[in-house]
Amino acid sequence: MPGTLKRQMRRAFREARADGRLRLAFTDCLGPCSEANVLFVYAHGRPLWLRRINTVETFETVLAYARETAEGGPVALPPALAQHAFAWTGGGPGPTPPIADD
Repeated sequence: MPGTLKRQMRRAFREARADGRLRLAFTDCLGPCSEANVLFVYAHGRPLWLRRINTVETFETVLAYARETAEGGPVALPPALAQHAFAWTGGGPGPTPPIADD
């Protein structure tokens, strides 16, 4: 992940005032690496994998979804994030086919 995007994501996370309810951590590769940037959201016992979160705008949509879920229970995944969702158990090459970059 380019440093500029990482800084923008950190800033968006701080501005969302999500500290305490949400956690943000960066790794070299959460997996699958070919689908970077991969985010994992775990709320209300449900895992959600999101791939190719490559713009701050898409990241802000993830934050809004995660905040809403944390505040009031499970909510429907926004259409803007549906194309980024995938199922993955941590093994193998990951999902196919890849979606287009944002």
